[in-house]
Amino acid sequence: MDLRIVLGIALMLVSPAWSQPAAPSGADFQGRMSAASQSYEDLDYEHALEQLDSAKAVARNGEEQGRVAILRGIVLADLGRRQESLAAFKAGLSLLPDANLPVKVSPKVSRDFEEVRRNVQRELARNPRPPPDAPRAMADAQLAPTPPPGLVPPTARTEVGRTRSTPVLPLALLGGGVVLGGIGGYVGLQSRSNVNAARDAAFYSDRTAHLDSARGQALAANVMLGAAVAAVAGATITWLLTGDSPSPRTEVSP
Repeated sequence: MDLRIVLGIALMLVSPAWSQPAAPSGADFQGRMSAASQSYEDLDYEHALEQLDSAKAVARNGEEQGRVAILRGIVLADLGRRQESLAAFKAGLSLLPDANLPVKVSPKVSRDFEEVRRNVQRELARNPRPPPDAPRAMADAQLAPTPPPGLVPPTARTEVGRTRSTPVLPLALLGGGVVLGGIGGYVGLQSRSNVNAARDAAFYSDRTAHLDSARGQALAANVMLGAAVAAVAGATITWLLTGDSPSPRTEVSP
């Protein structure tokens, strides 16, 4: 098994917070767009623009970028910044030519939006865009002349082999972290056992002795677990910082 996988699993087991799933970017984008729309409805235009900047930063494709630009054009129109609004409408409709206004606007803004749509459609009719999966033409592609068979020079072929020394330090840190974690867990279990024994003790002196032992063991367990986390994190960082060292080999074939 790859040592990186072992290090990652060990670090996640020691630090459970790392295993929490991240929020999907699509929901994040939709939430920011909803917040921008709500701020626009509340006439809080500056906050709406801030939310749109935030949504643009997480937009994943042209459709989402077009939605951001169209709503930005509406907000800018209400702020009286007509030229910026028209530019935003053009950017959005260039990505979404058939888009509709997402919120209710004044007749003047609606006229501007439809006028920009007509201009964009005329430009697209004159210069249609290729589909996204269309192959790109190679600019200035030229065929190299083929030399006569007798004049073909030998071809040098370079092969790069990747070698790597045994990562002693990451393995040592990982082993130390695992040992410390195991000892800390055992000591923690002993502390819990002493707590339970104190609850069952009939005499005050016995109860006090068990509780004192439990406190000392709990402190030792916490220290060992903290050291285990630091050791595993150090092993991971050391492994990631130790890059592969390529070893070039040159072979010449006729």
